[in-house]
Amino acid sequence: MRVPPIFRAPTTRAFLLVALSFFVWSGWVVTVRYKPLFGGLSGAFSDHASHLSAARLFTWCGSCIWRKPANQLLRPLSVEEVRDLHVEQFTSLTRIPVDLTFFEMPGGPDDKPLTMSWAYLPRPYPPGVLLLVAPVALLYQFTPLSFQASNLLLILLFLLYTHVGFFVVIRCAPWGEGRWASVMGPLGAFLLYFEAIHWTLDGLYDGAMLAPLVLCGHFLRQRRGLAALVCYCIAAFIHFRAFFFAPLPLYAVYLVLKDWKHQRWDDRQGAELAAIIVLGFSSLYTFWLTMPWLTSFPLTNPLRRELNFEGTHLAFLVMLVGAMLLYAHAWLDVVLMGWMAWMCSRVYQTQGWHALVLMMWMVLPAWTHRDDRLSFVRDARILFVWAMTVLVYREIILPGKWILYLSSSM
Repeated sequence: MRVPPIFRAPTTRAFLLVALSFFVWSGWVVTVRYKPLFGGLSGAFSDHASHLSAARLFTWCGSCIWRKPANQLLRPLSVEEVRDLHVEQFTSLTRIPVDLTFFEMPGGPDDKPLTMSWAYLPRPYPPGVLLLVAPVALLYQFTPLSFQASNLLLILLFLLYTHVGFFVVIRCAPWGEGRWASVMGPLGAFLLYFEAIHWTLDGLYDGAMLAPLVLCGHFLRQRRGLAALVCYCIAAFIHFRAFFFAPLPLYAVYLVLKDWKHQRWDDRQGAELAAIIVLGFSSLYTFWLTMPWLTSFPLTNPLRRELNFEGTHLAFLVMLVGAMLLYAHAWLDVVLMGWMAWMCSRVYQTQGWHALVLMMWMVLPAWTHRDDRLSFVRDARILFVWAMTVLVYREIILPGKWILYLSSSM
């Protein structure tokens, strides 16, 4: 049987594969029993509902969500007041979770309160997340859409964003470059796929960074500095954890300045430069507003404890991975690895899903001219990321545990 020519195209095959994955996981989301309060894999993560509430609050007070904590802007509701709202998911509440606060939405509707996590802090997320959840926020605010339905729609929307990233990864597949393709490259993609699905099903939106970060790496590989800068600024506009890849925009700026005199500037390049300024400023400005509050998070980073062995392990890991990358002449990867290690030692709070940003490094192109040593770059990245997820984030990125949990919830 002959395959129609359209199905032989790599783009079509990638689209069909990603679409199949999206519909399978979306089917799981809408068919399994809803888990109070917030749905998803466990029902315990409130991040998606909190982002929706932040988008609604933004329409009332604008940039104040990055200047002041929510509990200084609004009066928290007691558990009795929450139960009296007659929202199905809240009627049986006996206590409000410690990291969650309910507020009355200024201007109503009264039966759709704001549900905010870390309400004693300004929003520690850039403006891009408000745009990501805006479609559901508008539906929830102005239609009879229920709290349960809004949570399910948010998880479906985050699944869509994550699968856009998967499509970009497949189309820019970097692990077969050169003569010496590394088997570790597909392994990295496999681990990233299941971890991204895992946390997206629990309402975390980190997978939305994947597409712009991969495109940034792809354009840097092609030495297209301006396009790479646009993609990086999109990633930083979506999530502050894109700053773990801060050496990439610096290299992109170097490429732009190097070719400045030979660059043809037309309307397209002008639009790209405008996007860089707007997106970059928005991300950096809101980060500057929230930065003094970041140490108010509970300290969970083992590298910041006074007595620990993790620092010694990290130093050994950096030397080993650094030597592998130096041997491969992957200079940008050396800088990126050192920056990531320093960032991991400085952040105040570490959670399992925070490791996703490190895992995205595994599917970026390898920046080396030595094609015969590409496999060293792939292997070094896998080694570094795997060790860091255990050392810093206390996360085992093999999917067995949460897959079993997934099957038990059917």
